[in-house]
Amino acid sequence: MIARLSRTAGVLTLVGSIAGCAYYNAMWSAERYAKDARRLEARGQVAEARSQWAAAATKAEAVMLRHPKSRWADDAMVLQVEGLARSGACQEAGDLITRARTTAKDATLRERAEIVGAECALEARRTPEADAALALPLGSKDAGRRSRAEYLAGEAAMQRIDYDAAILHFERSQEAAALAARARAELLADRPAEASAALDALRNSPRFETDRADLLAQLAAVGGPEAASTALDRMLERTRIPGAERAKLLTADADRRLARGDYDAAAARYRRAVTFAHALSPEAGTALVGEQLVRLALAKQRGDLKPISTELTRILRTEPGGGSAKRWVDVVNALLAIPETPGGRFRVAEMARDSVNAPALAGQLFLDAAASDTASLFAPKALLAALTLVPERHDSIAHVLDVRYAASPYTRAFHGEASVAYAAAEDSLARELGVQVARTSSALGGARFELHLPAWAPRETAGLKRGLPA
Repeated sequence: MIARLSRTAGVLTLVGSIAGCAYYNAMWSAERYAKDARRLEARGQVAEARSQWAAAATKAEAVMLRHPKSRWADDAMVLQVEGLARSGACQEAGDLITRARTTAKDATLRERAEIVGAECALEARRTPEADAALALPLGSKDAGRRSRAEYLAGEAAMQRIDYDAAILHFERSQEAAALAARARAELLADRPAEASAALDALRNSPRFETDRADLLAQLAAVGGPEAASTALDRMLERTRIPGAERAKLLTADADRRLARGDYDAAAARYRRAVTFAHALSPEAGTALVGEQLVRLALAKQRGDLKPISTELTRILRTEPGGGSAKRWVDVVNALLAIPETPGGRFRVAEMARDSVNAPALAGQLFLDAAASDTASLFAPKALLAALTLVPERHDSIAHVLDVRYAASPYTRAFHGEASVAYAAAEDSLARELGVQVARTSSALGGARFELHLPAWAPRETAGLKRGLPA
């Protein structure tokens, strides 16, 4: 009898041991997925981390279902909540978050649950709920949870548009994401100098590659392209950024300077980008195309375009990153061709002005269009378009308008005398160009006209106070 009881006790012990091992292995597997997810997040690989969090949630759920009375059930529940939320399934985690907050006995688990609750509330833009959830972890004795809570509190303040509070929270957080978030907050607060200083704190980790590019673009929008260039130079000097990324950042900076009309600065940035990029790399090809765009913007006459076309064609054929050259080869070749009709010549001049941003070339092409057929309806309109593009010839162009085209509705509108004839002339030109011209009643009511000015054209031209769309 004693022997039988002994054998039964042994079997029960063995069964319990096997069950315990199974539980331990399942929980260990869930924790391993969570650990991998955290490591990926630290590297900035958020998409990859989500799949690991989803696996962690599935493993933790299995533990809860099979061992609901285990003393580790609360750990599995909180880990499942974290896995669901950080894999992008906050909606599925809602009831579990509430349960974890109310039933978890351990303070650490409650803090983790509150952090997840705050993350999901922020995702749904329920800012007051996030603030309430962060009250406990912000006072945590654990530096890691407290740091995470500070970062989330900063994001909550950003949603409230309280940038000063957000910056303070980000400064107290040790989260890598808080570095870029602080720079973003400074920019939104319209403090480019402070944002530039915050950018210096971004390390050369690959996780900041997207942040660096985006923040420099935002800095250029807030503080101007020069501020972004200065910040980039300082960043490149102090941070060991890979060559390909350096080339991309310099090319983006050059693009901004080119759009601003800072041609010398743009050319220098493109050349520098080529030196950082590997030979025959996409980054090198893109920068080489940029160099030709500077030459194109500085072109003054059709004769300047042939060598540009030749080089763009070479880049297209030999450089891996030269695919963007295809569009510009087509544009330059279109500019090189001389259309037979006045409307075609006018349209090519518009292309040089609006698509290529080559003011000197566009001005010359408008003058050529006016001279090619002085009796054309396009002639006075082309002269008006040239006024803002070649201001050094303003007086001679104005003289031709007043002498040769004094009766033209365009010349009269230039002097502030709107008329029905102006609308009729616009309709005639539209039919010849094959486009629809939008007109308003102001064109007939004696209103003054604003001459179309591209972003790179001077906004004030001596002697030109009125105009009309060219």
